[in-house]
Amino acid sequence: MKQWAQQAARWMAIGLPAALPFYLVRFSIGPLPTTLLEIYVLVLIGLAVFGYGRKGIKEARSIFQPWVWPVGLFLLASLAAVFWSPIPFSGFGLWRAYILEPLAVFFFLPILIRHIDDRRMMERIMALVVIGVGAWSAVQYAGWLPIPSPWDVSIDAGRRATGPFPFPNALALFVVPFGAYLFHRWMIDKKEWVYLVGTIAAFVSTVLAQSDGGMLALAAAIVFVLLHEKKFRMPVLAIILIGVIAAFTIPHTRNKIIEEATFQSWSGRVRVWMWDETRRMLADHPIAGAGMAGYPIVFAPYHEKPFIEVFQYPHNIVLNFWSETGLVGLIAFGLIVFVWIKRRNDWVSLAPLFAILIHGLVDVPYFKNDLAIAFWLLVFLTTVHLDREPVKR
Repeated sequence: MKQWAQQAARWMAIGLPAALPFYLVRFSIGPLPTTLLEIYVLVLIGLAVFGYGRKGIKEARSIFQPWVWPVGLFLLASLAAVFWSPIPFSGFGLWRAYILEPLAVFFFLPILIRHIDDRRMMERIMALVVIGVGAWSAVQYAGWLPIPSPWDVSIDAGRRATGPFPFPNALALFVVPFGAYLFHRWMIDKKEWVYLVGTIAAFVSTVLAQSDGGMLALAAAIVFVLLHEKKFRMPVLAIILIGVIAAFTIPHTRNKIIEEATFQSWSGRVRVWMWDETRRMLADHPIAGAGMAGYPIVFAPYHEKPFIEVFQYPHNIVLNFWSETGLVGLIAFGLIVFVWIKRRNDWVSLAPLFAILIHGLVDVPYFKNDLAIAFWLLVFLTTVHLDREPVKR
């Protein structure tokens, strides 16, 4: 029975990338709202605990040791933010889905995904999911599948694909870090063409979603990977130089780049206004922030532009964590990033972190059911060495 549980947990872990969009299936168990992804994760964790027992947990704890202090601080700071949230019940639900469960997955992954072949299967599934999402977004953009309002306009009017997700940025946020990771893996193993196709699908999806931040993040991550290969370094630098010169030579392109870089476009101005108001809010709540799920409520008195909606998060990775988890939570997240860099398998493996941080300058790459688990899945894949000996029971 335990061996069956181990195998079931292993296959569920391998298939985790395909399960991430399951959060879109929402329902309630009694008074508690939940998602199909959450049920998947709880079953996965339950099977792992039952199958591996105390010896498995002990091994996982030894592998987890370098993360104890930053993760423990992050866990406690975010939990404390639940209690000072103006809506603690909702805050606890988000803490459970965005912090506790993803960390539990991260804790158990090293004893479930042990060997290179398991990782390769997980990566292939990741690529296939991104390809599937990319195909969905392409069919949407062509007008053969519905797009949620208000993005269901003509192409000339600015149609934006969403894939299976409810809004365009959710599509870009999902595929960009995976695309960065897959390109890094393809550069290591060029026989795995599915990795390259997955990267291309990620970029196509991001273009069709018209996510400028996502396109910049994925392009920058790809360049980051290429620059670490000596044979590509000079050609890539030459292409970048020629591209920059050409872009600034063409007036329309030059004006567009300047507009985006200086946040003069509508979305850019909205973000600048929102950041300014958020900074004023945080000046009055510097330690606690707004609390988990509390940003829209605490932020409301500081919102002076009624023609802009109040968003769930301030769309900047620093302000997001500061608002949700307080100053201590923000510091803890910074320590997590530091340990990720320190524990990396190699410098090039940091491509997904690079993409997340760049995308996070203008968006919310963590606080969402699928993105939180994807974050810790990528931490695992880029920091934990595989091919260890199995647990002896």
